[in-house]
Amino acid sequence: MSSLAEFVHVTFRPGAISAWHLHRLRCDGVFVLAGTMRLVLFDARRASPTKGLVDVLELSPSRPALVVIPPAVWHGVQALGAEPMTFLNCFDRAYDHDDPDEWRLPPDSDEVPYRFS
Repeated sequence: MSSLAEFVHVTFRPGAISAWHLHRLRCDGVFVLAGTMRLVLFDARRASPTKGLVDVLELSPSRPALVVIPPAVWHGVQALGAEPMTFLNCFDRAYDHDDPDEWRLPPDSDEVPYRFS
């Protein structure tokens, strides 16, 4: 992520899930500010050496990290614990209302081999 063009501050209630989505052009960055997040990545890119792999990360402020999600990688998040979870979502390209570069699947889609519990 060479430069950042847009930041969005997001809050999830405990247990809330947002899955699945991807961007074809934009890099997506995630930085947890409060609470704990489960971030799940699924690489469906044809030419990728990690094609078909699922990666499950637990992120929190106790070990701060910016996770950069490359274009065309499906990802979903879940707020863990009893407290709200907040995070910064940052992008290398600004949102374009005429061409939003966002694709979604339902959390139980068979296209992603992972189920949130």
